[in-house]
Amino acid sequence: MKANRVLTIVFSSAFIVLSAAFLPAPNAQVVRAEEATTIEGASDTQEENKEDEPELTEEEQAAKEAEAKRKALQNDPTHIHHFKWVAIMNESESAEGTINYMCPECGKIWYFRPISAYYAFQGDVARRIETAPENATVKVKTSVFINFNKQVMQALEERPDVSLYVSFLDGEYKGNRVSFVIPAGEDTVSLLDENGYAGFLFLGGKYGLTMEVPMVDEGAEEKASE
Repeated sequence: MKANRVLTIVFSSAFIVLSAAFLPAPNAQVVRAEEATTIEGASDTQEENKEDEPELTEEEQAAKEAEAKRKALQNDPTHIHHFKWVAIMNESESAEGTINYMCPECGKIWYFRPISAYYAFQGDVARRIETAPENATVKVKTSVFINFNKQVMQALEERPDVSLYVSFLDGEYKGNRVSFVIPAGEDTVSLLDENGYAGFLFLGGKYGLTMEVPMVDEGAEEKASE
């Protein structure tokens, strides 16, 4: 009797061991499938986000790369700062900007003070010309300003490979949106008047104005909609 019971226990144990060896582990398979689905979904989302991103201009791409280098230098203990005055525009063209005593290489600001919107604009355009990629076209669009000062024209002369596209309103802060392009390699300093300025209408007369968007008369537009 005891022998039969022992044999039964032995056979039962053997059956359990063999079942565990040959049957698959369903839970593990499910986890792997979920992980694979998650990874594939994340990859698809990244590809969709890339497609939605607007294509950067050459100048914007260079600015993005420069910003990445600045962030990397901020964590570099061996970096030596080279401070200089850099004009920074406000998001609103008509608002005051700042003149920052900063290291352009890493972005560290030692001192700053407010400056008028006009001089922030001039300094910003000059800096963009100075730091533009080789043979680039710097694009400036304004609804407030109507001329360049000596700083901008000198920056162009020092970068004879850079051209400058300018879009502005032809009626001094109102009117039609028009544009012109100063080609690379021009003797721009000679275009300044006796006071050290070059008006956009004067420059457009020399290099050719292109009509972009005619100003819409709001009153006429309302009547038309009626």
